[in-house]
Amino acid sequence: MEQQSPEQQPIILQKPPGYRDPTTPQKHHPPRKTPPLPPSFRPKPKKRHYCRMCCCTFCILLLILIFIFIFLVALFFLLYQPSLPQFHLGSFRVSNFKIKPNADGGSLDADTITMVDIKNRNPKIAWHFDQSSVQIWADNGDLNLGSTKVAGFDVKVRDTSKLKVQTKVKDEVLDERQKRRLKSVFESKALIPNVEVKTRIGFNIQGWKSMTIGVTVVCGGATIRQIQNGDSPHCSFTILKWIKMQ
Repeated sequence: MEQQSPEQQPIILQKPPGYRDPTTPQKHHPPRKTPPLPPSFRPKPKKRHYCRMCCCTFCILLLILIFIFIFLVALFFLLYQPSLPQFHLGSFRVSNFKIKPNADGGSLDADTITMVDIKNRNPKIAWHFDQSSVQIWADNGDLNLGSTKVAGFDVKVRDTSKLKVQTKVKDEVLDERQKRRLKSVFESKALIPNVEVKTRIGFNIQGWKSMTIGVTVVCGGATIRQIQNGDSPHCSFTILKWIKMQ
C-alpha cells in the first residue's frame, strides 16, 4: 500500500472554542426564573398629583377674587365716601305713670313716647331700614316699660328722620323696693330710660338697593330731666352682633 507523502495528507482544522456540532442533538434547559424582589425594592408607580394641581388652582382663583373684592371696595369708598348714620335720643316722655300698691309690693301702668333721630350725612347714599323691634327699659334694665314694632322707613340723602316709638305696659309687677324708689325717681324726673332698637339696614344708591344687615341701636345714659332740657345723648349701635360703634 502506498504511503501518502506529508504534502498529500488532508489538513484537519481545529474547532474553535464553544463550537457546537449542528448534527449533535441539543438539550434544551428551561429558562431560569428570576426571584421576585421584596416589596421595599420594587419601583413604585408614579402618581399624577391631581390634588396638588387642584389646590394650587383654587388658591390662585381665591387670591384673584380677594384682590378684585378689595379693589371694588376701595373704588366704592373713593367714589361715594360713605359714612354710617348717626343716632340720637331726641326725646322721651311718659304720658302715664301710675303705681298701684298691692300685698306683694305694687304694679305699674305706664305709657311712653320716644323719638330717635337718625341723621344721614352722605351726599350720595340713602339708608333703608326694615321693620324695627323696639324695647324700652329703665332702672338699670330692671323695669320693663313696653315693646313694640315700627314699620320700615328710608332716610334720604343729607336728611334726618325721626323714629317715633309708643309703648305701653299694664300691671307690671314691682317689688316693695322698686315701688318706693320709682315713685321718688319719677317725681324728680331722675328716671333713666334705655331704648333698644333691633332692625336691619341697607343702603340705596341711585335706585340700587343693597342687601340688609342686622343692627342693634342702644340709646340711654341721660335722665328724663336732662333729655327735656335739650340733652340729646348719642346712641351706640352694633353691626352683625360684634362690631360696636358709637
